[in-house]
Amino acid sequence: MEVSSVSSNVSTTRTVTNNIVDKDAFLKILTVELSNQDPLNATDNTEYISQLAQFTALEQMQNLNSNFEKMLLLQKFTEGAMLIGKNVEFSTYDSSGNATTVNEIVKSVKIGNDNIYLITDSNQYSIDDVVGVGDAESDK
Repeated sequence: MEVSSVSSNVSTTRTVTNNIVDKDAFLKILTVELSNQDPLNATDNTEYISQLAQFTALEQMQNLNSNFEKMLLLQKFTEGAMLIGKNVEFSTYDSSGNATTVNEIVKSVKIGNDNIYLITDSNQYSIDDVVGVGDAESDK
């Protein structure tokens, strides 16, 4: 009895975000590979399990990194809240584009665009621009 190989033209959709294949796309590809493998030359299942384990580990590291970024933003927000009512020195640029510093009293704090902003009576500054902090009452 003669056995001929069977091949099929299967198109798979691959979702790529930041050059990383997500879990759903990986599972779709894995399903297509399993359903279209050559029965005379089957791939070892441990290879698929190994790939899935590696992908799961990568996904967990990405989740951990995302959580660290959120925690850092929250920590910066807490630090910014501690500056309310303080005389803060900010690094900035004057109208001519020259680097300078200004002292202002922080009135409030807000989160925007993955950054923390300190609000004063006349402006808002990134918390990353803080170069000094003093007591508002003693610095008057």
